[in-house]
Amino acid sequence: MSRSDPPAAASRVIVVDDDPGLRTLFIALLERKGFTVDVAPDGRAAYDQICRNAYSVILLDLMMPDVNGFELLQRLARECPSLLPRVIVMTGASRRVVETLDTTSIWGLIRKPFDIDDLVSAVTACSDGHPRERPLVSREPKQLM
Repeated sequence: MSRSDPPAAASRVIVVDDDPGLRTLFIALLERKGFTVDVAPDGRAAYDQICRNAYSVILLDLMMPDVNGFELLQRLARECPSLLPRVIVMTGASRRVVETLDTTSIWGLIRKPFDIDDLVSAVTACSDGHPRERPLVSREPKQLM
């Protein structure tokens, strides 16, 4: 099976992002690959859903109003640390902000802007239980000449 093939069973993903356009994009991309996708606009709503449902992947934006991704990660670390290896952080935050994130306990990190194929591959690998290949899954913006 290639990394972009649909998962064997319908794996469930939660997308936590305050941008409605990105949530819609992630739903379309991931459902096309066979995932069941739930969404949450912030960490508070996500935590409520995480308590009620089993997710194979938690796709988490860091910078959100109300309860942000850092706060949700702290709560997960305190109350359900076994979920941290299912977390893929995605962010457009500055390098300085990202450096404050402890990536040793999460599956990985994807920088915005991201490559769609990289994102789908990361979600598939995380869902399938494959360990991350690198400490960070990162896409730096390409320099235009």
